[in-house]
Amino acid sequence: MIFDAIILAGHSEKDSDLLFLEKVTRKAFLKLGDKMFIEHQIAAIKEIKGIRNIYVSGMSAEQWKTDYPVIFDDFHGDIIDKLRHFRNTFYTEKEEPDYVLVISGDTPLITTEKMERFIEKCSLATDGELKALYYMCLIDKKDMESKFPDSKRTYVHLRDVSWCSGDTLLAKPSIIDTHGEVLEQVVRSRKDVFKALLIFSPITVLKLFFRRITMQGFNDVVNKYFFKSPNACLGIIADDPELGMDVDKVFQLDIVRNFYAKQSNKK
Repeated sequence: MIFDAIILAGHSEKDSDLLFLEKVTRKAFLKLGDKMFIEHQIAAIKEIKGIRNIYVSGMSAEQWKTDYPVIFDDFHGDIIDKLRHFRNTFYTEKEEPDYVLVISGDTPLITTEKMERFIEKCSLATDGELKALYYMCLIDKKDMESKFPDSKRTYVHLRDVSWCSGDTLLAKPSIIDTHGEVLEQVVRSRKDVFKALLIFSPITVLKLFFRRITMQGFNDVVNKYFFKSPNACLGIIADDPELGMDVDKVFQLDIVRNFYAKQSNKK
């Protein structure tokens, strides 16, 4: 199984206060211990079994001089735009990977083991092998609040689990051709689930409101109404909340740094 990884290392106006305080130009350059976020991420990703290329998206080689084995691509757009761009730019003259692993550049606590656990859990969700078009990382509320109680995440409450959106996804490159427009709706509405499902199934919204729908039921609804195919897109509850501990605010940076310091002291 061949994987390429895309680190989303761009920046936006909403990051300006944090970047100003830390005197950096983008969140990928924030420091965690003696390394930048992006250095921690690349060190973890390059050891994942089956990894081929690591792309740094939203950044040019002139903006970060490095000896790490990465490919820069200074393209700006949302996640789906970038997947479409990568397919059209990098995969026209060489073999496509089986899957692309997309990781937000502001989640510095990922490790090789945690990423491989997520990939394995994706595989287990589809009969022991990766075959869905798209796997979306979700974090169980109890796990997130156990490790990061003050992270202030927004949760979707189902009958059997409450989850927040993670910052990792696993997708077949071909999904852009077959379900590109549908995937845009899923990704852009992942933090407004009620509004998204109301378009297709008001009854499902009521079930969600009264917590009468399970995680399996939620996946089934997404595939029935969005993808028109079973198990095309699956929300996967990851075992490691670190995959969803992103940094948007100063207090979240403090949380990440304190957690990292405590973990480092245990070694």
